[in-house]
Amino acid sequence: MPIRLGILGMWHVHTAGLVAQIAKYPDEFQLIGGFDPEPQVVLQRQQAWKTLQPQFVWHASAEDLLHEKLDGVIVEGRVHENLKWAAMAIDSGRPVLLEKPAGDRFQPFKMLLESAHQKHLHVQMIYLFRYMSAVQELLARVKRGELGQIYEFRGRLPKDLSSYDEYVRELSGYPGGIFFEMAGHLVDLIVATMGKPVAISPFLAHHHTVCDPAATRQFVDNGVAVFTQQQGWGIIEVPALEVAPLSRRIEVYGTEGACVIPHLGSGHLGNRQIQPIDIFRRGQADWERIELPAATLQISDLREFAAVITGKKSPDFTPEHDLIVHEALLRASGMWE
Repeated sequence: MPIRLGILGMWHVHTAGLVAQIAKYPDEFQLIGGFDPEPQVVLQRQQAWKTLQPQFVWHASAEDLLHEKLDGVIVEGRVHENLKWAAMAIDSGRPVLLEKPAGDRFQPFKMLLESAHQKHLHVQMIYLFRYMSAVQELLARVKRGELGQIYEFRGRLPKDLSSYDEYVRELSGYPGGIFFEMAGHLVDLIVATMGKPVAISPFLAHHHTVCDPAATRQFVDNGVAVFTQQQGWGIIEVPALEVAPLSRRIEVYGTEGACVIPHLGSGHLGNRQIQPIDIFRRGQADWERIELPAATLQISDLREFAAVITGKKSPDFTPEHDLIVHEALLRASGMWE
């Protein structure tokens, strides 16, 4: 019996990929219907999904959707609206698959997780890099203790300069700008590999020299944050000025070895069939490169969600982890209340 899913909010760029994966595996998932308050978003999705999801019901309100028989709700709207949709789903008794980041404030997310806990419902964050092949390999080696004491995590997640105007249009309402939009992927992994930060020092700036309106000049387009950990440093870099290809990377260094993912790829765009990871262990003569088949993105998030809500496993990432990540992201983005 496939898991019956509804979707609240369809604006996010990851939405299309999730819907495509649901359509590809009809024995596992069934997308019943959805709601988005923006007519233009609805029109775009209707045109894109008319053959992909011909049975999809376009509801006039979130309440209408939640009257359907659903096993879970995916939330893919605008960041500042998503916790409202998620809370409605939890109040209706449905577990939630929630797009990152977890809203633009801390307390509403904490309240959502508390409500879900009281109702024995699962809330799962969609951080797509979690299930990339090289990231899974990295996390497995960290868990086994192969790197020893990790003393440095460095991650770089740039966005293309060619799409700069779109970033300004969509993200200027958030004080953290492009950093807030992207850094959560890496905060998630710093917490997974090094634990809760002791302190966070953000360095957020506007560095693009070609811009006209005053509002654009306030946009954070180049952000760096340093995370003080118990026994090391975490460093995250997110510029919106990138022209060099294949420049997203993660480096993790420990007293027994190191792992470097030389290019992360992209969560929703085309990815190479092979994802490399470079490994060094103390005593080796040189680095070793392992080439892993690139995992199909988003299906792992869906299968993790299905397995947890049907009681087949515990979550890979706990609510406590997600709460630490969201607090750290807001502090690093200059958005802590």
